Amino acid sequence: MPEKLCAHCGSPFQPRPQVPSQTFCADPVCQKARRQRWHLEKLQADPDYRENKARSQKAWLERNPDYWRRYRDENPDYAERNRAMQRSPSAPPLTLEGLYRIRSVPASGLAKTDVLNGIQN
Repeated sequence: MPEKLCAHCGSPFQPRPQVPSQTFCADPVCQKARRQRWHLEKLQADPDYRENKARSQKAWLERNPDYWRRYRDENPDYAERNRAMQRSPSAPPLTLEGLYRIRSVPASGLAKTDVLNGIQN
């Protein structure tokens, strides 16, 4: 079987015979990127998957209501870094061009990156 180039790192690799359509090498970083890509595509394309994820996250949050408060108390360096990032003027300026969706972001917004990446729960 001919070698292929990894879709993540670009390195040549030999696909497994059981998976001739394999596009990512076996490197753990590339496999993590493959899973993340699959997850993001699934969230965008499958409303049932997206709804189940939102329900699951909501149920977890109801079972663990003090998680972020405890996390910040136990990790003061993280909490301070997060506060500094929220105050930082390094964010790119917003322009008036384009279409925007305004969403409420919880106080722990920087820790929840899927909101920042535009993924809807």
